[in-house]
Formats: sequence, structure tokens, C-alpha cells
Amino acid sequence: MTKDSSVPHRHRPSRARRLAFALLSLVVVLGSAEAILRLSLPAARRISMPNEMIAAHLAGATFRFDPDLYWYWPASTMGVGGSPVNTFGFVRKKPMTMKKPAGVTRVVTFGDSQTFGAGMPPEKTYSAFAEEALGGGWEVLNAGISGYRTLNVYRLLRLRIEAFQPDAIVIDCMPYDSPRDDREPLEGRALGSNASEDLATNLRGILWHSRLYYVVRLGMEVMDPNRPRWLDQTHPGDAVPKEALGNHGLIQEWGREHGVEVFFMEYPTMDEEGQFGCMTNDGELPEGSRVVPTCKLLRAQDLPAPALFQDRNHLTEEGNRRVGRIVADSIRDWAGTK
Repeated sequence: MTKDSSVPHRHRPSRARRLAFALLSLVVVLGSAEAILRLSLPAARRISMPNEMIAAHLAGATFRFDPDLYWYWPASTMGVGGSPVNTFGFVRKKPMTMKKPAGVTRVVTFGDSQTFGAGMPPEKTYSAFAEEALGGGWEVLNAGISGYRTLNVYRLLRLRIEAFQPDAIVIDCMPYDSPRDDREPLEGRALGSNASEDLATNLRGILWHSRLYYVVRLGMEVMDPNRPRWLDQTHPGDAVPKEALGNHGLIQEWGREHGVEVFFMEYPTMDEEGQFGCMTNDGELPEGSRVVPTCKLLRAQDLPAPALFQDRNHLTEEGNRRVGRIVADSIRDWAGTK
């Protein structure tokens, strides 16, 4: 039997049209999801703190995408209005200059929102209390930025803070919390000199601002809470190669090269049962490094963890005061041996 060509047959879209329709549908779905999340998931809801603390934490603390640091303070907010960040990018209300004053020993503290002082004004962060405890002739500049890990800190140190000529730095980050930094900064490179790198940077900027990407990434972290940590960790008993020290090792090397003393602070926490915890374990810091024994000394004091922590890792005013004194004591010990 031959096919009657006169009989009409149903027209099927071409493969290219079907693919285009599927891609358009995907874009519409993802765009709608992004729009819904932007309405229902403002930036404040990314932080696990009581509402009034969220408001204090975010007062003037908006961020912009940075191709090297991933995020940084917008210049338009630094030192403006109620921003806790001064024109130099430090969480500080007391006056300062870029050039270190004569006769002053300058210390810079680095870390995430624990160092930034979430929920606290600049004068009640542990950095401010450390400066107060050290007394005249000292500056303790707070370079903490919410969410920063060792990779961000290492780049911030080289790109923004080196010009302030610190005598010592304090690193308040979890060990192995970021991949070891293995590339030179993009800052200073002529735009268009590397098209593929520019494309990757632009894509990173789009993803960084995307709520949908944030939700997907957060979901992955919830399913595997150990994923962001231990990226370079070796097994107990293994010889620790230089490259396994993560960015802590790179920071220590930078300090030696620039004549800057490096302190690694134990990262104190509070667990769900309200007990003291610590995200820095023995043997996780570079050999021979100076350690601020925050975890050990907080446990030995007379107050329970809920009196010192607002939540899992953000300190109360009393917690900041006590950590500041511990930091000051460690710095004073170093100064006495110089």
C-alpha cells in the first residue's frame, strides 16, 4: 500500500524549535523562582540571629561583588551615615590615618562576622576591647567581614591591608575553610586582556547576586555540612605537606616575608546544647605559629557559653570583652619578647 500524499499529516516542530522552547521555559521558570526568592528571602534572612541583632548586623553593611575578594564594602557606604565601616574599610569609630602614627604598634584583626562584631557597635567588638586593654601606643584595626574565610582574608591582606603597615595580624578563621589560594589577583589586569577570564568573572558576579544560586548552595551545605570544611585536611598520623596547610600556611609565609607577626586565633563556638565548642583542633595550624588560645581560656572562665555567645558563633558584649582581653594578653606577651 502506498502512502497517499494528499492526506494532510500533523506538523511536528523541528528539534531546534523544541530545544528553543525548552530553554525559554527553563529561563522563565528560573527567572520566576529568582524573583519570588528576592521578595521572600531578603539578605537579612541569610543570618541566623534574632531580628534586632540582624538589624544591627546589617546597618550599613551592604556588599558589592569583587572579582578578587568575592565581596567587599561599596565605596558609597564606607564612613557614611550609620555604617560601622570607616572610609578605610575598618569596623571602627575612633579616628585613624592610613599612615601608621609614630610610636604606635598597629595590629589588624581578620575574620568573619565573629570579628566584624555581628549585632554589636564598633566600640564593642573584641578588636576594640583588645585595643582598650593594650592601652596607649596601640591600634587594633578591625578588618572583619561577614562570611569571610581564609581565602578571602589572604587576598584582603595583600590587596587592601598591606598599605596600612601592620606590625602584627590576628586571623580568626576556621582552618581549612577554603581551598588554598592558587592564583594571582585580577586587580590591576587590563580589562579585555583575557576574554575567558573576564567571562568567568562576570558569571561569578551574576551568581553571587542570585538568590536562587544561594538557595541551591545552601541546600548542598545542609545535606553535607562538612563540605565547606576540611578541604585540605590530611588524616591523623599523616605527614603534613606544605600544601596541606591551606591559606593559614600562605598567611604565615606572607608574615615572614613582610616582617609582620602572625597570630592564629582559636575559633570559639557554642553548640546546640549551649556548651562551648571550638572549630580549631590541635595540629591544624602551621607549625611554630603563635596561637591565641581563645577556646581554652573561655572554657576555663566563670561564665557559661550562653552568656558569651548570641548564637553559634556571634559573641555578646561580654563575650567580645573577654575575647578582646585574651587577644590583648597574647599580643602583650609577644611585645614583651621582641
